Amino acid sequence: MIKFLFCLLISPIAFAQSSLFNTQGIQPDFCVGNSGKIELVFGQKNKLFYSFSTDQGAHFSEPSLVDSLVGLHIGASRGPRIASSESETIITAIDKSGNVYSFRKTQTGAWMKNRVNDIPDIAKEGFNAIAANKKHQFTVIWLDLRNNQKNKLMSSTSLDGGKTWQKNQLVYTSPESSICECCQPNIIMKDDHIAIMFRNWLQGARDMYVIQSNNGGKSYGQAQKLGMGTWLLNACPMDGGSLDMTSDGEIVSVWRRAENLYTSGIQGEEKLLSPGKNASTVILASGQWIAWSHMGQIFLKSNKTGITQVLGQGRFPIVKAMNNQQALVIWENQGHIFGHSI
Repeated sequence: MIKFLFCLLISPIAFAQSSLFNTQGIQPDFCVGNSGKIELVFGQKNKLFYSFSTDQGAHFSEPSLVDSLVGLHIGASRGPRIASSESETIITAIDKSGNVYSFRKTQTGAWMKNRVNDIPDIAKEGFNAIAANKKHQFTVIWLDLRNNQKNKLMSSTSLDGGKTWQKNQLVYTSPESSICECCQPNIIMKDDHIAIMFRNWLQGARDMYVIQSNNGGKSYGQAQKLGMGTWLLNACPMDGGSLDMTSDGEIVSVWRRAENLYTSGIQGEEKLLSPGKNASTVILASGQWIAWSHMGQIFLKSNKTGITQVLGQGRFPIVKAMNNQQALVIWENQGHIFGHSI
């Protein structure tokens, strides 16, 4: 019955698919600066590429090479991440030796490389995320094996636009053994409020949790479980979900349990979205928008209208706000990068 109702609410394909540029690649990520400039990063084997748009995603520049990283971790939600502050842009990526690197865009357009982790070879799983605020603070998180060879959440902060990185800080460690080792963590930041979502692994359950800081990451509160149900699973879901923050600091999220996607806040009931995986969410003036993949297609839904659009074929969609009214969805399909404006 759920699948039948879901099909009834789907609208026709929103547009004819065309890639953003000719260069091939996978695992795109993007950010939107205060000026409205959209900056995008993606991987191609061991190479990192950068592209940008100054017309709200209507056109993107032909990608330029950022750097090569031998053994670049890429695929299955692993890959480079990007964030921008008022005047700086930073890309992060992990190699298979387990090192987290940042690439800072300089005034000349060149990219300067720094290692973020202060103990070498400890980010073996290859998952990382980065966020920035208007105070020029960048915070990177990753899965880290230091001390006991069990995955935990670590972070590092830069207060000078990525020129230097502070001593690595423990964000969360499991009281039992390891957090889920195969799911992408996510981070959002507004002023000094940081929220991080990750998949935990407690008593055999692979459930989603959020942990928050109200002092710019100097300290974090207790991790809070999302949703009312639980997912007992002795396997890797490979799905980290997504979260966003309203103007008053309320957290909204979308995440997967078994074959279905759910939305929720930090507290309260979960809401069934649909079958699917690898979902991404954003808050606009028009409400919460969610993009996800299911059976080789990209779907988009507004919680206000309840109508689901099919954007085309692909996987690993990411949706982010361009301003309070508009957002952009970007995804990959067979080695090419695609996009759609909301």
